[in-house]
Amino acid sequence: MTRAVSAAPPTAATELVAGVPPRRFVTDPKPAPVTDDWPSPPAIDAPFAVVGTRYPDDPGREPVFDIDLFEALNAEYSEHRLVADPPKYDEASMATRARDRVVRVHSSIGLRDRRVLEFGCGAGFEVWLLGHHFGADAWGVDVQKRASWAALAGDRTHLVLADLAVDRPFAGNYFDRVYSFYVFEHVEHPHAALAELYRVMKPGGLAWIAANLHRGPMASHRYRDVHFPFPHLLFGDEVFREFYRRRSGEPQGAAWVNRLTWAEYEDHFERIGFRTKALNFRETPLDEPFYRRFEGVLGRYPKTDLTRDFFEVVLEKPRRPNQPRATRSA
Repeated sequence: MTRAVSAAPPTAATELVAGVPPRRFVTDPKPAPVTDDWPSPPAIDAPFAVVGTRYPDDPGREPVFDIDLFEALNAEYSEHRLVADPPKYDEASMATRARDRVVRVHSSIGLRDRRVLEFGCGAGFEVWLLGHHFGADAWGVDVQKRASWAALAGDRTHLVLADLAVDRPFAGNYFDRVYSFYVFEHVEHPHAALAELYRVMKPGGLAWIAANLHRGPMASHRYRDVHFPFPHLLFGDEVFREFYRRRSGEPQGAAWVNRLTWAEYEDHFERIGFRTKALNFRETPLDEPFYRRFEGVLGRYPKTDLTRDFFEVVLEKPRRPNQPRATRSA
């Protein structure tokens, strides 16, 4: 029989939180004591010297991830691009995309006649449609004010320039619904932003969130110009800057994307107190020949992470809050 033994008496925090393991484990009965009569190993000259290897030296095994390789891969993939038809940002395309998005969210969590917040509202078309077609008290918040806001704002369309996690512009328990499209990958402090969304949602409120995952093949956000997968995992920003310097004279890195995995997002949701009501991944099949060429780098990541481009999740703020999971020091 074995049992867990805590290194210290349980605290109020650990007693309230189910499923939190103790910091130490000792079998019962306890392991035998360690004696002091240690044996001495034989004398060995240069014990750490390499005398054999599973992977013999192979110049092709570790390619140089420089601008020349970047350009060569881009040319190779120019006829079968990772994203054949990137999203367009003209007014008509954005308006159509906004209609599709609000219908998609409404069909899941119901937006009509609700007080709704879009986190990262961009141009604000979705917020305007919610106010004018769905009868919602529609709010949007973003860290960048867009030229369209002046024309779209009104009695039922409220567009707020603020950093939600820092400025905290809304009262607690204020919104019935929250949604966000492909914004969280750009958020510098995603845990703080999620915690603030939880605070401003009413008990029983629902959030619909879609975001890009960092290890997916499209996460660099540069797929209009960069046609091969995983450039952000294979190349540093200095190579991206040189690539754009050659193309346009204006150096650019990969578009900033936080590096959270799905497991880390899931952990944030649980710690904050959300309940997950639905989850879906949008996946891109792994380009196996490409993966084998660069397995020395890509092999560091689980293949499931390499195929998951986006997640879509529905979260609930419980009417009776969950006990947040304790964060225990080592």
